[in-house]
Amino acid sequence: MFEDKQIIAQPINQAVVFDPPSNVRITANGRIICSVNQVKPINIYGSENGWYVTDACGQMGYIHQSQIRLQSNRPTSANETFCEVINIRTGQLALRFNPNGESRAGLNNGNIVRFLSQQNIWYKVKVIQGPNSQIDSLEGWVNSNYLSCYD
Repeated sequence: MFEDKQIIAQPINQAVVFDPPSNVRITANGRIICSVNQVKPINIYGSENGWYVTDACGQMGYIHQSQIRLQSNRPTSANETFCEVINIRTGQLALRFNPNGESRAGLNNGNIVRFLSQQNIWYKVKVIQGPNSQIDSLEGWVNSNYLSCYD
């Protein structure tokens, strides 16, 4: 892994720990340094074989790709908030034309959406990425109880 390589001093990307707790390890599959216990952004310094180098614990360590979502490299404005669909146990989260209205598409756990506006528990969102690229860029309303949001 990275043990014999020099690590870049500046982060090359950011990621979000999306389903805590997530362990950061001294080496890939090695001893646990710490656990990230909340949804939060972390710095990424490189990757190899599905393991990302991070300083999330105050020292360099490794976190597995299954625990994070990479952030876009494009600049975001201060008012952009992104959310991930979570906690769908069966079926899909309905993307609706109106709050509590007719469904236009279904979202899966792991879909990333951009928050646009809110009416009570309903969030108007734009689909950014997910398992089904055919719904990318669609806008609609979802029940916010199934979203984990970050900016």
